This record gives sequence, C-alpha cells and structure tokens, in this order.
Amino acid sequence: MSNRKAWEVGYVRDRARGRRRYVPADETRTRLRDLTQAGVPRAAVAAATGLSDTAVAHILDGRHRQVQHRTAERVAAVTLTQVYDQAAGHVPTVGAVRRVEALMALGWRKCDLLAEGVPPAQLVTRPRHRISASAWRRVRVVYDRLSMTPGPSPTARARAAARGYAPPLAWDDDTIDDPQARPDRGDHTTQPCDPGDVDQVAVDRVVTAGASAVTSAGCDTRIRLTPDEVLAVTWTLTGRGESDREVATALGVSTRTVLRMRQQHGIPTAHPAGVRRSDPRDLIRESASLEATVSRIAPGGDAPGVGANPRGSDRLHRSMRLARAAVALDARATAAPGRVR
Repeated sequence: MSNRKAWEVGYVRDRARGRRRYVPADETRTRLRDLTQAGVPRAAVAAATGLSDTAVAHILDGRHRQVQHRTAERVAAVTLTQVYDQAAGHVPTVGAVRRVEALMALGWRKCDLLAEGVPPAQLVTRPRHRISASAWRRVRVVYDRLSMTPGPSPTARARAAARGYAPPLAWDDDTIDDPQARPDRGDHTTQPCDPGDVDQVAVDRVVTAGASAVTSAGCDTRIRLTPDEVLAVTWTLTGRGESDREVATALGVSTRTVLRMRQQHGIPTAHPAGVRRSDPRDLIRESASLEATVSRIAPGGDAPGVGANPRGSDRLHRSMRLARAAVALDARATAAPGRVR
C-alpha cells in the first residue's frame, strides 16, 4: 500500500470513529514555547518531536493554527530529558548542575564524581549557562548510576546540606532539567487521590501490560496516565508484591520516582532497602560455584556417571554432595566471617 493510500485509509477510519485528524495548535504552541524559553535550541526541539525546524518555527509564530492529532500528542509528551538525549551542540546547564549537587547531597565528593566520569568540578563551583550535550549526557549517566547509592564522605554530605543542595529523591526525572521546577523536599501534606479522577480501565491495562508496554521493536505503547492514575498503579503493583524497579518499568519512570512516591503516600513494600529477591541466574551461579568447590570440601570425589545427562541416582547423589558442600561453606563462614574463598 502506498503512503498516499495508507493516509487516505487512515483518514476515512478516523472520520468514521469521529476522531479529528487536526486539532487547534494552541497547546502545542505553548509547549514548544516553554521548551524554547528554557533555552533549548529549536533544532533540538525539532529532533525530539519529529518535526522539521520550519514546522516548529511556523507553529511558534502562529502561521500553523492547527496541527495533526499525533503531532499534538507527541509534543505534549516530550520532556527536556528526551530533548537533551537527542540534542547536538550545547544545552542549558541547569539539569547537569542539579544532578551534581544531588550526588553531593548523598556524600559524593567532586573527586569521586570526576573519577566516575563527570566533567570537571567547575560545573558547580563556577557554573556556566550552557554545556555541550555530550557533557550533559555524561553527567546523566553517572547520576543514574549513583543516585541511589550513598557516597563515601559524611563531610561532603554535611557541606551539601549546609548549602541547600537537594538530594536525588527531591527531583523528578521529567522536570529536573526544567529551570522553573523546584525540588520536592517532602515538607508538605499529600492529599489522597480521588477515585473519581482515576480511569480504572487505563490503570488495569498498565497493571496487566507491565514491562511489555514497550515492544521489542522499541515502539513506546505506554498509556498516558494522570498523576492520580500513576499513584493507583503504584498501589496496585506494590500490593501484588512487585519491587520498585518492576513498578518503575511498568510506568516508564525511574526507581527514584517510585521510591519518592511511596515515601510521600506511605505505600508499604514487600522489598525493603537492602533486601533482594532471589534471581534464578544467581541460583545457577551459586550452584556452579558449589559444584566447583565440592571436590575440595565434600569427601568422595566425583560421582561416577555424572555428565551432561546424569541418571536419576546420579542426580540424587550430586544433590546430596551439594547440600553437604553448602553446609560446610556455612560452617566455615560462621567460624571465620569474611575469609571464605
């Protein structure tokens, strides 16, 4: 089917469903103006929204009074982080500075951040208005890696607190690059969501889809949820025993966002900090490690006939030897903590 024919078929279907192909451009213009006023180059906005530079300019100056429905949805959903991810040249430095300050609030020193790959520490001590997009991405990668890990320096943490640096949990990933955004330090009373404002069908679809909301082809099919619906999904998935990481994957947000949401709304979790559920791959590695140590810990040598396809009696024999090896390892760990090899 040619592109023209596909467009005509889609147009006829939209008309039959009562869906307008074009919508007023007012909201799209407002969103594009917010992005450009935040210091984002028009070329970067165009690349992130799938529009041409000319189309962005025509929408901003009012020459385009209507835009396609899909264009309006795409522009409304784009965030500054997504824009900077695809940007070339230079971008505003505000988001990078906030990320570095947040890591310092966790106790990471400038020398630590420099060693992890953050550009020179002048980023905070001598702030600039713009940095290269590649430097911004380097900061974001380090931030994503360290933002849930306490730093090694209590002194750096105390100094950051004295300077008023907001920690990572005070920032939302979608707004940390927005100059107008302010950190959420948790010093307010959160009102429970109104069930009447929640589309239960949308909540159920996200809960059912989970991580499969993003297809293998890379096409994002997640449903756009309101804040109350995001909270409802978090309550539901957490109540089913899902971890913060699994909830974050289903919602398309970071683990920090889920943790902050739980803390604000008092949502309990079955996976407290520092406790991990057993990963089958970990069990396989542990089993292989135990088998490798059987010969020097458990007596008796290799069981006869234990190969790629052992018989039932051989499997039972090997399981017993692995159990004895595990008991021996536990005994050694209890007798000399930290010295098991």
